[in-house]
Order: sequence, then C-alpha cells, then structure tokens
Amino acid sequence: MGRTKKPNEKTNAKENLGKLLLDFSKLTFGSFILGGILRGELPQYIIIIAGAAVSIICASLGIMLTSKETDKPDKE
Repeated sequence: MGRTKKPNEKTNAKENLGKLLLDFSKLTFGSFILGGILRGELPQYIIIIAGAAVSIICASLGIMLTSKETDKPDKE
C-alpha cells in the first residue's frame, strides 16, 4: 500500500514530520468533525469549518514534507 523502503534508505526528520502531520490531519478530522457532529455541544458549522481547515492545512504540509524531489538531468 505504501512506498517500500530499500534496506539502506534512511528517513530524515523532514519526512517523519510530514508523516506525523498526515496522521494528525486524520485524527483532527475524526475528532472535530465526526465527534463534534455527534455530540452537538457547539454549533455544527463552527466545528466543521475548524476541523476541515486544520485537516486541510496539516494534510497539505504533510504531503509537501513527505514528497521527495527527484533530480533528473535534462536530456539534451
């Protein structure tokens, strides 16, 4: 399902932070949006907007940090 690592490939702090942010975005979505709707303590639109915003920001940052740039030489 995920990318398989080669035996000698090491992860760096940037990639690990990206993975952490992706996991945090999933947890935020579940707790804010799904949990907030079921409880109904605060107005639903505030919970949905806040949860969606935090999830989108964390997911975007996580994807940017975990994606690796490949340096391919131009063919001339």
